Amino acid sequence: MPDGVKPIAKKDTQKLDTLDDAGNFMQVRLRGAVHEKGFWHRYVHIWILDLPSASVMMQHRAASKKIFGNMWNCCTGHVLEGEPSLLNAVKAIEEDFKIPYAETDFTFLFSCKEEAHTDGLVLKQMIDVYALIPENLPRTATLHIDREEATAVKYVTLDELAQLYLDRPSDHVIVSNPEYSQRLCRALRKTVNEYVRTLPQEDSDDERHNKKAKQLLDTLDESGALTEPGRRGEVHRQSVWHRVVHIWVLDLESGSVLLQQRSRKKLHFGGQWYCSTGHVKMGDSSLPAAVKSIKDDLGLTLLEPDEFDFIFQAKNETDTGGGCLLRQLVDVFCVTVPSATSYHEAPPLESLQLARGEVDAVRYIAVDELEQKWQEGKQANPDFVIPCNGDDYGGRLFDHLRRKARRVAQ
Repeated sequence: MPDGVKPIAKKDTQKLDTLDDAGNFMQVRLRGAVHEKGFWHRYVHIWILDLPSASVMMQHRAASKKIFGNMWNCCTGHVLEGEPSLLNAVKAIEEDFKIPYAETDFTFLFSCKEEAHTDGLVLKQMIDVYALIPENLPRTATLHIDREEATAVKYVTLDELAQLYLDRPSDHVIVSNPEYSQRLCRALRKTVNEYVRTLPQEDSDDERHNKKAKQLLDTLDESGALTEPGRRGEVHRQSVWHRVVHIWVLDLESGSVLLQQRSRKKLHFGGQWYCSTGHVKMGDSSLPAAVKSIKDDLGLTLLEPDEFDFIFQAKNETDTGGGCLLRQLVDVFCVTVPSATSYHEAPPLESLQLARGEVDAVRYIAVDELEQKWQEGKQANPDFVIPCNGDDYGGRLFDHLRRKARRVAQ
């Protein structure tokens, strides 16, 4: 086949219902003819919605696709002759990702007319838009993608999705009808807001009842001297000094750090962005706690203890927003990637295995950008955890991160 000539689409012989401008049935035609002659036909869009992270999945359409090849979009599909759109939404997901979902996992959002021009074709579609909200959403690294349909997938937050419709990048399929983006973003945000509203008000750790609440922690007096051990739940509620670890993952090549969004179910700092953190149990040293925390939170199981670089220790008193003042003696660690022993590149976000109920989402952020947010303060950046002694903590942290990254750049 000559270069630049796309193969004949195997699905051109599918039969589709064609419609008049008002959406009334006209007659059945072959899919190829429907596209070539610009007949109105029925179509589905399926936005896979991850409620905890308030994000949707997009797929990169295969280059061989006859329409919108090499472009990012949600999962889509044609509605075949005489069939309901929901059935075709279910089939589209199963064909693309080899995962069967029940019809009850799909929520109908709205319908919208769209007329698009691409590769000399006039596409006239009556789109039924669905949200797929599965209880256990597979991470992108575990998906079995049909390579004839898509070559990659990614998650974007609802804010990023809204920005895409404003910026209209050429490598994304952007529905031209303004009604589409308005109704889509409103419906998805309403769904996420309802999910957040109905979350239980206690910590996902359920610190008053479960085993974590009963963990024994070393407690400290104002001078840092050990006092009687206390149970974790009581230590929090009574604002007793105790020991914790913070672990910052630094991508040396991009000069960015890996942040995680704490689960919205968390009583302390719920839904806010920070590094990986963990408590140091009674009698333990901080290094094992740091190693365990980063592996449990993010699934970075290849990291070895000698890759954790202790930076400094800091006292931190912070109002959590959960009704208590946390008093913590923090051992701060840094892990750098790429590494000669574990990760030979910065771990892609889609490869991370996030702890359910602990971490809702992850992102990389430039060190300079994070420092700017800390300098602006909590009021300007309510979605970020900023230590109350941020000037001292941040000064020491960002100086260390920049020096590490600078060595690689040189």
